[in-house]
Amino acid sequence: MTRTLQDLNVTFIREALAHGAEQELVVLLQEQHPADLAEAIEPLTEEEKRRVFQLLNPEQAADVLVELNDLSREEILEETSAARLAEIAEEMESDEAADLLATLSEATQAEVLRRMGREEMKDLAELLRYREDSAGGIMKRELLAVRGDSTVAEAVAAFQQLSHTEDVEDIHNVFVVDAERHLVGVLPIRRLLLVDAATPIHRVMDPNILKVRTDVDQEEVARLFKKYDLLSIPVVDEGDRLVGRITVEDIVDVITEESGEDLLRMGGVDEDDRIFCLPSRSVRKRLPWLTINLATAMLAASVVAIFQDTISQMVTLAVFMPIVAGMGGNAGTQTLTLITRGIAMGELSLTNARRALIKESIVALANGVAIGVFMGLGTYLWKGDWILGSVLGLALIVNMLVAGVVGTIIPVLLKRFGVDPAVASGIIVTTFTDCFGFFFFLGLASLALRFYNL
Repeated sequence: MTRTLQDLNVTFIREALAHGAEQELVVLLQEQHPADLAEAIEPLTEEEKRRVFQLLNPEQAADVLVELNDLSREEILEETSAARLAEIAEEMESDEAADLLATLSEATQAEVLRRMGREEMKDLAELLRYREDSAGGIMKRELLAVRGDSTVAEAVAAFQQLSHTEDVEDIHNVFVVDAERHLVGVLPIRRLLLVDAATPIHRVMDPNILKVRTDVDQEEVARLFKKYDLLSIPVVDEGDRLVGRITVEDIVDVITEESGEDLLRMGGVDEDDRIFCLPSRSVRKRLPWLTINLATAMLAASVVAIFQDTISQMVTLAVFMPIVAGMGGNAGTQTLTLITRGIAMGELSLTNARRALIKESIVALANGVAIGVFMGLGTYLWKGDWILGSVLGLALIVNMLVAGVVGTIIPVLLKRFGVDPAVASGIIVTTFTDCFGFFFFLGLASLALRFYNL
């Protein structure tokens, strides 16, 4: 009877390691899904993770490494020999093996490549040339390519040979190439079963090919998969020669990675910062952003300082200042999140940014009027002063409008100049809403004190 994941808990693993029951543990490990194995390994100490990992055969180890989080993978690989890494890499698909090698030092990379088979070494060395976040960096080298003058029967035979010699489970298309390996057509695998075996491939292939070059950003590739509902897409080099393919499972990883990175960046946290990494590393990653935030906070404070006399004449203003800044910041964050997502999904560009700006301005103004009127009436009922309520309500309307405009324009401009909108937009928008909010609120209050004896 197959044991369940519940049998493979931290206590069992630790007791097995402590009492030398490694053979029993090996049997249990072999019965588990790689994702379950990774989940069981995560809570262990560094030493325990390495000992358990050593009990896995190369094929298991390859599958588990893909499922582990970055920190656990780093802890395990740190003490894994080059010979063992070479065995594991040979069990991986080329894109996963390249990702594994990319985390190693150059010396270890070279040693691992030296211990691998000549063909695998050539494929991995080629993949490591490309940017990690490009089409070339996420593509697989394993694919099915045939000449246009081949027959359907020969294509089927090539598919069977590829499946027997390599661990390839997700071949969706036959790619048709010429003598120089230029991509000239594509044919879904299922079509091979529907046409006569003697039919030349060029007669049934589709010459209208959707493809990407190796230097295309992975986000653009993800947009193509979404737009055209693709299962895979061929990748060509600058000479239009077929060099690899990207599958939908690669794109799922890209989407997960990109969304996680954007979330971290919007919070001012580097993507390399992890929950259990060294405190010194987290400090190095976070302190620069906190320093920038301090500078922007001082800028907002300098705006407040201009109106010190106004605040001293009416201390009640200090009670409402956080409301003006906070509502502007919240409105700006809403707009910024929507615009940043639109840019990431390819829905927003410079050509349609004006429409987005008009729409977000209308939304911001409508929300500002609603919130401003509500807060103005509330202030009047609370403090019994209609002028103070009017000042607060008007300041909220203006600041929320500023938030909508700035929250739209800033990420678009950053993207235009090659800066990731998720990285810097939040700080800039918050600075605008704080400074403008304080300026409008305290400025209007100063005028009211001067002319209406507020």
